[in-house]
Amino acid sequence: MKEVPTTKLDIHVHCDSNDPEKLEFLARQCRKEGTIACLSGGLRYGGHDFLPNDEVIAICKKYPDCFLPLAKLDLWRTADPGEVYHYAEKGVRGFKCIYPWYEYDHDIYMPVYEAAAECGLPLLFHTGNYRPNPADEIYRRPVLKNMNPINLDRIARSFQNLKIVMAHMGTRIFQDEASQYIKMHANLYADLGGCGQWLRMQPADLAEMLKPDTAEVDPSMKNFRKLVLGSDAYVTYPQVMTEGAAHYERLLKRIGVPAAIIADIMGRTVASWMHIDLAEAEA
Repeated sequence: MKEVPTTKLDIHVHCDSNDPEKLEFLARQCRKEGTIACLSGGLRYGGHDFLPNDEVIAICKKYPDCFLPLAKLDLWRTADPGEVYHYAEKGVRGFKCIYPWYEYDHDIYMPVYEAAAECGLPLLFHTGNYRPNPADEIYRRPVLKNMNPINLDRIARSFQNLKIVMAHMGTRIFQDEASQYIKMHANLYADLGGCGQWLRMQPADLAEMLKPDTAEVDPSMKNFRKLVLGSDAYVTYPQVMTEGAAHYERLLKRIGVPAAIIADIMGRTVASWMHIDLAEAEA
């Protein structure tokens, strides 16, 4: 039995450690705060490596009430749609994409996204800022250009039943245009993850970005339904999950977003994609 009812689902948590004490701490935090965390790992070429996908899946099986696995897809010089089917059969609830060799919408990656659409599993794409690291000197790739939110336009148009989340909503670099894309595409959503993202976001800024383009006032605030909770926390930095969720709620309440929409943002939207009944998860 959980300590409190599950009310939140955080789609953006990095699995960067298999330390039993750290994992147990994060699990206790999830139970205490009523949160299910989607853990993503996967070896990658830029920055630093996280735990391999199979190890993340195994960890999530140990904590089924707290964690759900996302598999990181290798978008490198080649890309294998079979990887999608392989991890779908292993029970992942979605996929994470970051630091691609080519732009996200390159022809070589399209069969991978088609496979995800066929499996009915969402894709979480890192968009926007990415700190320089030693790998950049090795690969010499156009990193920010490759992860520009405009690259999700083709994907959203091509696979209109595929749920897509742009992590960080482009960060400050591409934020304004990123907000236009999520309003344009019915299947494109965004999280506000990252300390540099949600700590700098002001209510007036977010309200301006998500207001309708054809009306001064929209009492329904329907565009806010295109946001989902994503903290960008790490197993080794679990406090970010708590701080991120709290900032989301403060931000949305200050704007005056209705409680039902806040509940969707904080978990119900993503839970519906993953066929999770948060009410059942409480038991």
